[in-house]
Amino acid sequence: MGSELANSLFRGSDKIPHMRFPLSAAHLTGLAAFQLALGLLFVDPRLAAIPLAAFVLLTLLAPLFPAFPYFLPIVTHGDRRRPRVALSFDDGPDPEVTPRVLDLLDEAGVKAVFFMVARKAEAHPDLVREVLARGHAVGNHSLRHDTLLMLKGPRALRADIVESQAVFRRLGVVPRAFRPPVGITNPDLWNVLLDEGLFCMNFSCRAGDLGNRRVQGLAARILGRVRPGDLLLLHDGRPPRLDVDQLLGELRALLQGLRARNLELVPPGVLVGRELMARAEGAGIAERFYDDLAEGYDAEQFESPVARSRTLEQRLFRAHWPRLSLGAGRVLEVGAGTGIFTLEIAAACREVHALDLSERMLEQLRRKAERAGLSNIVTRQGDAERLPLEGPYSVLCAFLAFEYFHDLPGFLKRVGPHMEPGARLYFCTARRSFFRFWTQVGNAMRQGIWLRARSRREVEAMLREAGIEVVRIEGHLLKVAGLGGMLLEVEGRWPETPRA
Repeated sequence: MGSELANSLFRGSDKIPHMRFPLSAAHLTGLAAFQLALGLLFVDPRLAAIPLAAFVLLTLLAPLFPAFPYFLPIVTHGDRRRPRVALSFDDGPDPEVTPRVLDLLDEAGVKAVFFMVARKAEAHPDLVREVLARGHAVGNHSLRHDTLLMLKGPRALRADIVESQAVFRRLGVVPRAFRPPVGITNPDLWNVLLDEGLFCMNFSCRAGDLGNRRVQGLAARILGRVRPGDLLLLHDGRPPRLDVDQLLGELRALLQGLRARNLELVPPGVLVGRELMARAEGAGIAERFYDDLAEGYDAEQFESPVARSRTLEQRLFRAHWPRLSLGAGRVLEVGAGTGIFTLEIAAACREVHALDLSERMLEQLRRKAERAGLSNIVTRQGDAERLPLEGPYSVLCAFLAFEYFHDLPGFLKRVGPHMEPGARLYFCTARRSFFRFWTQVGNAMRQGIWLRARSRREVEAMLREAGIEVVRIEGHLLKVAGLGGMLLEVEGRWPETPRA
């Protein structure tokens, strides 16, 4: 069921193209509306039009709400439980307004993100460099700030974003955050952003300043509605008849008012937990996703709905690792992440080669290893399916990492010659099931990737094809009504004598 749905909706390409699958709330809403309409046809054909009309109305109105993640995930705010806010400025850079705003922010010790119109940035490259030099972030706010951009079709949208990114690259910055003009989104936006390595970042609190055309009372309007976690929308563009001194006075009053309310002003990237500018280009969807998650990954894994699965994995691993690690020399861990399992692996072997797509996740792992006094962990960033291997290894393990592999059977064959005779294989992976399908849907809506899930029979076949003895395969998690669970725990062994 999952594979058929994924194939029917798949569009675009990426580093791992078969997994590219941007699924949105609009898709699910439309599917539900059509199913409901079909059911109502048998009750009263006149009623069938109601869910379809509701779907059309919702689809027409959704773009008008900048925080509504109907067509794609939208970053709009940070953690509501922490007394922090951040500032964002739109529509610049402007040679008269932007430098004075920068001076004011410097005086206050505040860092912001400036969502720039690419053509304005191209006309004032020194201002772009000045914004970056003062420690602020730069975001993409389209090529010309065309308010009708989202109505012009996918080709025009793609051309606008691709060209605007090219402008910023020439100016020495690669934005990752894109804010559409007026905050309006459409069904094609997520596909384009995924292709360009961008995510949509709108806002959660604005003053209704009409692009600095209504500056008077700006501070009071924001202070009357601001909440912890808000990302504030301000402007550094200069419309006709703007009194810049008045604007600066309102901004100064706003900063003072926020601090009087004990709201800490933090950089926007810190507020939302994402990097707003790329370190390097060419990263795939999964790599960008986990780079963004790295800082709070451990907390998410053990303090969110996925904690049950991760805790179970840990329990299974600890039950079997003492036996698997006997005499272990060099261990290959695929998808090491922040080292949830790596430190325990390293404590029981000579050396661990920890592979992961995300450099930021590996940075977290290296910090943990340093604090633990472990010097036998070698981290390597990249796609494990393509990275050169440096065996021989006595154990290969992975924990919910093989879901991202394009060709897992091919990888197991490739790794075989790098394994010692009698080397052990241990991994946990998603099991294809009714319940797992819905987690795959949730992941596609959040990440834009359809993660692979495999049946027990499929896993057995790929192990045997790779010349690996199947020691045991057990299903876990939500084993109800005869179903085999959502998680497969797999143990295998390479032969003592390599196959001819």
